[in-house]
Amino acid sequence: MSSVYPVPSTRASGLLASTRLLTQMQSDYLDLLRLQSQVSTGRRITLPSEDAPAAQRAIILQRLLEQKTQTRTNLETTNSYTSASDAAIGSVSSLLINAKATALGAATNLVSDSDRSAAAADIDSAIRQLTQLANQKFRDRYLFGGSRTGSAPFATDGSYLAYRGNEGVLRSFADLGLLYESNKSGADVFGTYSQQVTGGSDLNPVLTANTSLSELRGGLGITRGSIAISDGTTTSIIDISRAATIGDVAAMIEANPPSGRTIKARVTSTGLELQLDTAGGGGLTVKEVGAGTTAAQLGIFHPISTGTGPLVGHDLNPRLTPTTKLADVLGARAIAVIRSDGKDNDIILEAREVGAADNGVTVQFVDEDLLQAGPALQAGFETASYSDTPVASRAALSFTGFNNNLLLTASTPGLAFNNVEIELVDAGAIGNNATVNYDSSNKRLTIGIDSTGATEVQAIIDALATEGTFTASYDPSDPVDGGFSPTATVSAVDIGTVRGNTGNSGGDANTIYVHIDPGATTANQVVAALANDPTISARFDVRLDLTDKSLPINAGLAPVSINATGTTIEGRGEPLDLTSGLRIVNGDQTYVIDTSSAQTVEDLINLLHGSGANVLAEINANGTGINVRSLLSGANFSIGENGGTTATQLGIRSFTGSTALSDLNFGRGVETTTGTDFTIRRRDGYDLGVDVSGATTVQQVIDRINGDVNNQDPATQVIARLAAIGNGIELIDTNSAGIATLAITQAFGSSAAADLGLVPPGSTTTTAATSGSNQVLTGRDTNPQEVLGVFNTLLRLRDAIGTGDLGEIERLSAQLDVDLNRVNFARSDLGQRGQALDSISARLDDDEIQLKDSLSKEIDVDLIEAITNLTARQASYEASLQLTGQTFRLSLLDYL
Repeated sequence: MSSVYPVPSTRASGLLASTRLLTQMQSDYLDLLRLQSQVSTGRRITLPSEDAPAAQRAIILQRLLEQKTQTRTNLETTNSYTSASDAAIGSVSSLLINAKATALGAATNLVSDSDRSAAAADIDSAIRQLTQLANQKFRDRYLFGGSRTGSAPFATDGSYLAYRGNEGVLRSFADLGLLYESNKSGADVFGTYSQQVTGGSDLNPVLTANTSLSELRGGLGITRGSIAISDGTTTSIIDISRAATIGDVAAMIEANPPSGRTIKARVTSTGLELQLDTAGGGGLTVKEVGAGTTAAQLGIFHPISTGTGPLVGHDLNPRLTPTTKLADVLGARAIAVIRSDGKDNDIILEAREVGAADNGVTVQFVDEDLLQAGPALQAGFETASYSDTPVASRAALSFTGFNNNLLLTASTPGLAFNNVEIELVDAGAIGNNATVNYDSSNKRLTIGIDSTGATEVQAIIDALATEGTFTASYDPSDPVDGGFSPTATVSAVDIGTVRGNTGNSGGDANTIYVHIDPGATTANQVVAALANDPTISARFDVRLDLTDKSLPINAGLAPVSINATGTTIEGRGEPLDLTSGLRIVNGDQTYVIDTSSAQTVEDLINLLHGSGANVLAEINANGTGINVRSLLSGANFSIGENGGTTATQLGIRSFTGSTALSDLNFGRGVETTTGTDFTIRRRDGYDLGVDVSGATTVQQVIDRINGDVNNQDPATQVIARLAAIGNGIELIDTNSAGIATLAITQAFGSSAAADLGLVPPGSTTTTAATSGSNQVLTGRDTNPQEVLGVFNTLLRLRDAIGTGDLGEIERLSAQLDVDLNRVNFARSDLGQRGQALDSISARLDDDEIQLKDSLSKEIDVDLIEAITNLTARQASYEASLQLTGQTFRLSLLDYL
């Protein structure tokens, strides 16, 4: 900014005049340069500092213009790929129409062998042309490979055609914020996948502390809000917005109980379980905060007090994920939590196998000192044992003197006689006798002896036996007692001083007893004792409950409570058979999948993908199971057992008892007749007539064979079942003293036996093979799956025309219509995209004009105004020069 010079009131000095003239001249010169720059560049500003607000707006507009320029490039590329795909699909439609005409011409018995061969050759030619179209490239990218554009999507595999692409799509920005698909996958156009092989199994994962909140409620997740937990007096607001797992939520609840109370929050196999302490106050309630729904989503919304009982949450239904353990998908392991007072001492006992078999096992701590007269058990020497039958309560009595220690045992095993107090009392001068009395109300057993010490130990044993509640035997645990002597007396000094208690020594069936040193034995020592017993460790995993720790280094260091106990619950379902594996048939090949190494769902999927069986495995959209599809066109595809139950349990066996008869033989079903459809001849020569009419599923057919009143004698019964290896119906005759061979004969007018796979196609009878002492007849799989697509239809049509299979030609002709509709739909979708792209292109033109206009207004100069200003500034500059020249030529006379 130019300096401001005052107008002097006295004579102006030469210095002042020259300074003002030079300043004016420099200002004119700078303005002249600026105007010359504007005229030469057409820009009003060249630096942001010249007009900061306008420069900022111009930068934004310029960036938008650059982005629009790039989106136009994307748009043109997308349009070119769309046009190329449309042209290729147009050729596909023409080939399919011609194939349809060929199929219709061959669907008659009047066609000669030469004409049939020519028709098959036409279909074969169409297959080759379609393969070329399906593998067409544009700009060095395969059009129909999905997102796999670097390799040919279709490849010959023997006499079949395999799809190597995927269902992915390529997207690019057709406009700011607008992603647009630029391709159609081979699956969209040609059809490249079979029906999904899915069963009825809901692979419902077990909830664990590490389960992510986003996986709960079938994948809907949990709203990260707050919940209000109250005991009726005080309320704690818990914000779970930072929780990542359900275990985090449980930890937050435990860390923020209502004031003065404690809460135990446990993650069960299905949901949350909350337990408020019984120290006093009201019962537990869980409510929403404001209009939230977090508590309800967590399954613990309970606005009414639960009292002192636990609040058991609803099933949170976690979805299947790649990291889900396969061992946790068909049920839950039985689990018990043994909680002791305080922190750092809770223990978890969990079954190693899924299922209900390990439910109801109780863990019980026993004070070993109560059970022996010998030296007390020291911490670090704990023992554990399991009993599948009830155990009687016991207590030791250590008398003064030698040879007289006793071990009392309740006559009735179980819990009823636990915590019974045993006391030695004065019965007066009774001599060598004893009295016994049991007070069931107060659980107190009194033994009266002679007041002068004349009672012998055998007298006490006899008196206990006569009373009947307890029996007694010598206790040899004290090595200094010297061994049993029935005549050893019990001193009068023991009266009132010798006492015993059965404690927790008795128990019901299925109880684990851990003998401890009360007040000293720690949780770590209990865990070690349980793990050291081979019977227990083979069945259960035992570990510390780390949610109970005060600090990580303190976990397990606190003593357990003698009365702490826990019983295994929540075991359900069945273990998944991963040792047998799967058997996949695809085309001419059978693939045995060894699943024994699979630990997670992702492991199983990788095994299937790496098997070479040309299948695609994935978690279904609902997150409840696994889908498996074939990628091999022209081939029969099935998944069966390999001697176990793996496929059935995973829900991916393609031939099951629930398979509808109407679905067999590619939808042609089972043709029956009135009365007997086929006859089974047993090894004893008896014929069983089987009527299939009215049956709707494979299992109903099996039940009719097994349920025949003439087939119920175990000595001669023919057992029908699903095949143990592969698929199909299997018949087993275990009668070793037969006079005939197990066989099936189809009845006249019925094709049910063939349609069920029990007799070969074109035959009316078949016989069994001998397997050891049994005869086994295994039917074939009549429910194979197939790829639903163009190539599968044409490959099968070519073969059907060649063999003259009119029924198959008719079925495939109808399938061609489905294929043609798919192709036409794909083409129409591309046409709609093309129209949309044209519309977007026109809008981009308008946007570009508007943006350039706005940018021009911000930074471009008005040339007329600039030239006018330039002329004026030139005149001003010339005047300044002239005046400066005159000023500097002044003489001394001018000054005077």
